[in-house]
Amino acid sequence: MRKALLALTVFAFSVPVGAQELSNAEILKKLEELEAKVEKLEKENRELRSLLSRKGGLIAPARKKDTHMKVGGRVLFRFSQTQDLEEAGGKSVYGDPSNGFTVRKARLFVSGKVAEDFKYKVQIRADRGAPVELWDAYVIYSPSSLPVSIKAGQFKVPLSMIYLRSGTKLALPERPVAVNKIAPVWRDVGVEVSYKPFKGYKLVGAVLNGEGWTNKEKIYNKDKKYAYVLALEGTPVNTPSCRLKFRLGYETGTDSSSKLVYKSYGATSAKRHLIDAETSLTLKDYGLTFKGGYLFDNPTNGKDANGNSVNLGNAKGYYLQADYALPFEPKLHLVGRYSWLDPNDDADDKLDVDYTTFGAYYLIHGWQAAIRTSYTIANQRKTEELDDNLFTAELQLLF
Repeated sequence: MRKALLALTVFAFSVPVGAQELSNAEILKKLEELEAKVEKLEKENRELRSLLSRKGGLIAPARKKDTHMKVGGRVLFRFSQTQDLEEAGGKSVYGDPSNGFTVRKARLFVSGKVAEDFKYKVQIRADRGAPVELWDAYVIYSPSSLPVSIKAGQFKVPLSMIYLRSGTKLALPERPVAVNKIAPVWRDVGVEVSYKPFKGYKLVGAVLNGEGWTNKEKIYNKDKKYAYVLALEGTPVNTPSCRLKFRLGYETGTDSSSKLVYKSYGATSAKRHLIDAETSLTLKDYGLTFKGGYLFDNPTNGKDANGNSVNLGNAKGYYLQADYALPFEPKLHLVGRYSWLDPNDDADDKLDVDYTTFGAYYLIHGWQAAIRTSYTIANQRKTEELDDNLFTAELQLLF
């Protein structure tokens, strides 16, 4: 650049202006003056760049700003009533410890993206008045040149389709009992990789601690054993009038979460061989949505708190659900669901249940402000019948 500038200058000074021409001595003098000015400017430029970009002796590139930050949250106010709470063991069929009013969910999150490749989310919760705890904390890297994304941190175990659906968009106050008890419906710490081979399909693989998140010790993998998840999600039909979606998932490896259903049978950990198949069909012209799922687990290597072996039977369950938007008031939906569960086919006990639920929800301002209500008929198939049917009503606000 510098040589080109000098060459142009020589050419310019060599061209006659009017009838006058510069002597060789005058040209050389002007070139020397120009070269001195260029050297001075280059020196000042180097000093300025060094001042702006050097930090601690190392060049620090400019930090990209977060241009998509969002701060939001959720408040879910619930009223519930079990017919005979004491006879039912002091808790409703969905775990509420008493009748009456409660703030079922109180959550606050920050999410956003840095450029287009990196997304993040951090969420805390204080559900049912419990102490504040970390709920989500993860980063997603999605390179624009590849159909792949990598998630790392604490997040939902990516197995059950209805569990991965946001709780803000559930048609009924709780998920099916078969999913709640058999599927790993909890957060865990690990890495998840998603690959989209073509439009409408996604393959997911994850490696997780298998410990859950319920206390500060659970974020570490003390037993050096992991849980593994592989899932395929697809939307083979997606037209203006019909949408069909499915998810097939498999979990294996050691699961030691405090919510593990096998803890009811003395096993604090077990190796999973869990198959989950769920589907959803929406007929938009009729305002109808059908959902269904089947889960089967053949647990092995069950261990109690002392490391002793625990024999466990197979766990299995399923659910069927229908959602109907009234044609004269599309904001109002009627919902019905049946869910069946046997968490251990070697034992006939009070955990062998089926729940029939009827409910409705009204979208005041979409899901941002909504009302849900339901009545669940709880049936314990192997023991004396209890009066533990449950009525629930909720008001949800997202902000």
